[in-house]
Amino acid sequence: MNRILAIPFLILTACATMNPAARDIDRFAHKVLSEISDAPSVGIAVVRDAKPFYAGGVGSDANTGYYIGSTTKAYTGLACAILAQRGQLDLDAPISKYLPEVTTQQVTLRAFLTHTSGVENDAIAYRTAYTGEHTPQQLTALLNLSKSGKKEFAYTNTGYIVASLILERITGKPWQQVLDALVFTPLGMDHTSAYMSEAERWPMASPYQIDRTGNLAPARIRKIDSTMHAAGGIVTTPADLARWLEANITNGRIEGRQVIPAAAFEEAHRQQVPTAQQGGPFVARGYGFGWFQGDYNGNNILFHGGGYQGWQSRFSFMPEKKIGVGLMTNASGPSARVIEFLNLYIYDRLLETPNVETVYAERLAKLKSDMAAAKAGYLAELEKRSRRPWMLQHPNSAYVGRYENPMWGTIVIQEENSRLTASFAQLKSVLEAYTEPETARVELVPGSGEVLRFQIGSDGTAETLRFSDEVFRRVPQ
Repeated sequence: MNRILAIPFLILTACATMNPAARDIDRFAHKVLSEISDAPSVGIAVVRDAKPFYAGGVGSDANTGYYIGSTTKAYTGLACAILAQRGQLDLDAPISKYLPEVTTQQVTLRAFLTHTSGVENDAIAYRTAYTGEHTPQQLTALLNLSKSGKKEFAYTNTGYIVASLILERITGKPWQQVLDALVFTPLGMDHTSAYMSEAERWPMASPYQIDRTGNLAPARIRKIDSTMHAAGGIVTTPADLARWLEANITNGRIEGRQVIPAAAFEEAHRQQVPTAQQGGPFVARGYGFGWFQGDYNGNNILFHGGGYQGWQSRFSFMPEKKIGVGLMTNASGPSARVIEFLNLYIYDRLLETPNVETVYAERLAKLKSDMAAAKAGYLAELEKRSRRPWMLQHPNSAYVGRYENPMWGTIVIQEENSRLTASFAQLKSVLEAYTEPETARVELVPGSGEVLRFQIGSDGTAETLRFSDEVFRRVPQ
């Protein structure tokens, strides 16, 4: 699909077509994207007075799909709360009640959902988000190999992946189908899915990232079904997002009908643990199930963000004001600043902040200047890295081979056109120079550099490589 999906237009709900606030949001969103090229499109959903007020986009429309990343957590957390209300799930029982093969982690599901489990296992999140190499059996086996840290708030994807394993065990269905049955279908979210293969059958934006010229280019990695996990694995549209925000503001009422128990939303929304964490333009005071609780200009607000290579999202709502705002874009990197900027404008416009148009015209000029400076800095850093001397001190053949780690999987080093490449399942990167002997830099995940550290044996060939502080041992050929 083309970068710009259609002539920019905004589909508004019938009740909002002539509303001045809707027209202002429409106009300002178009102005921002016309002046800043780092966001190829944006999908917007606004709820006002606890009703859908505005659903559409610039470069897209109300029914264009966007992958939403970690804003998925609120849907998974709600599904757990629904089953708890039904008596099918005890949030405060050790997870071994549902996953008896997990013998090393006597931690509750509530602790996993609130990022306070103390369980450290990046391999689980990496396999489910990036390589796609996993089965439920492998994931529960990996849980037994986890490290135990402090049981305090530490944001991670692992807890929501554990939640999906429990959802599957107690229902006998894939977690994607559980979310569909418990959340998407009752709320009438007909174009929302946790299967990428299903979402791609509908109109969907194409993901972009900033390339090494500082311009937008198609994202180098794409989400597939096996990398859609319950911590970040949903595609939705502005129209469906408006229904989701409405349901959160009304505690489960859609079009005047109670379709999901209010108690489940109340459990998901309430502050389960304290935390002081920045959430884009908002500062958190606590966390529930997939929602931070915080403040914006004296107003109580619940919020969460999400991102992946080629995608960004920001969802939030003010329960007392009965206002909700959701923004999604199909680019990573600087586009996050664009949707955060639009997010604040929409809230200030709906809250009738004085001089909002004048203030945001000035802020837009500053945003453009700041983003231009950031891009210049990025290009300067790329040029600086290109001047690094090559630090692998042996012939390329000394590094070529398969390197295995029992938790993470297999990294393959190959020589292609006299350059070394690293492959990790669907991920691939050329090795670049780094700063220390026997090291190289890779971007298996675009925009996220990692260092490979090789250990050379007595025969002059690499015996191991270290990636993400994990040792991968070379497999004899």
